[in-house]
Amino acid sequence: MFHATLDSTKTWKQIIDSLATLLTEAHFRVSESGISLRQLDSSKAAMVDLALPSDIFQEYSCKGEHDICLGIDELTKISKRMAGDEHLEFNLDEEENRFEIKMVGQADRMFKLQLLRPPEDQTKKPGIEFEAKAEMLADTFKQAIKDIAVVSSHVKISAESDKLTFSGEGDTGEANVSLTTKGDAPALFQLEVSGKSVAMYALNYLTEISKAIASDSLMLQFTSNKPLLLEYSIAEAGSISFVLAPRVERRADRG
Repeated sequence: MFHATLDSTKTWKQIIDSLATLLTEAHFRVSESGISLRQLDSSKAAMVDLALPSDIFQEYSCKGEHDICLGIDELTKISKRMAGDEHLEFNLDEEENRFEIKMVGQADRMFKLQLLRPPEDQTKKPGIEFEAKAEMLADTFKQAIKDIAVVSSHVKISAESDKLTFSGEGDTGEANVSLTTKGDAPALFQLEVSGKSVAMYALNYLTEISKAIASDSLMLQFTSNKPLLLEYSIAEAGSISFVLAPRVERRADRG
């Protein structure tokens, strides 16, 4: 048994938009404490981790634990039909093997989605110790990704003392964006570094992820030549994070 209500269609759209950056199916784990999701993308180069505690919802009741696996395309199409002044109701129909999404406003509109078979294996949270941790304005991160994408297909991120740098280069030129915690209104709020950290990541992933970020700020963590963790809040108490594998530079063999 599962039932929940949500007053904000905007919040639900943000959740679905974030998941759609990497996934074709969403495998939700629903329990008494809330809703969670942790999945790898099809290439296994990136992972998305969603946590929605029960108190995000206006009403929430769940008995036992449930696996709710749904197609992202269908969820995206439905979210686009939601109006800003509506509120949402979610129900699990175990007998019919359907997940119900009801929009309540000037009219009551109901969508019933067929549940897909959930994956047998559960994605485990990677155990990574990060050398660099930066809290910054989300808009500044988005602009940095756009700037580097002008000349390159990948971004090199480096952190040292009080400076965080995004850089890239390609056949047409180079780009560099530097942020510090100094100044009257810095875009970089916090930077913790244990030694210099440098790593490179594919811009196609970060470009899509940045489009879905609706929070004002985000946390970026990484270690030299190790995965990057990008995390931001949803509906204050909830959070979503992305883990992205590094791009390894290959050097030509020397004769």
